[in-house]
Amino acid sequence: MKNSTFVPHSIRAARAHVRHAFNRPLEKLPRKGFLRAWYSIAYLHPGLHPVGFEESGSGWPRTLKPFAVEAWRRAGNGELADEELYPGDAQWSGLYDRLTSPTPEETARRTALKG
Repeated sequence: MKNSTFVPHSIRAARAHVRHAFNRPLEKLPRKGFLRAWYSIAYLHPGLHPVGFEESGSGWPRTLKPFAVEAWRRAGNGELADEELYPGDAQWSGLYDRLTSPTPEETARRTALKG
């Protein structure tokens, strides 16, 4: 399995990837489409963590919990690597894109993640 990384280039693009994923059952989404949606959720909601998503008070919106269920299913089947299950670069980029005064180091990192 080739590991995949993806970082949305904007909030608008991230929302579009999530909306697109709602158009069919998550288990039927191709790997690339699912990962784009999963990374987009991390980008849009950087405070969410895949562990404990089912617990009350986890912060996971009810409409997004199926994505976490599917991510864990795919990880359990060996379809997602750990770094794909925990998309830290997408989370960080989502935080960065909301900053009003990023440091030069933060800007350099974000530029590198845009590929």
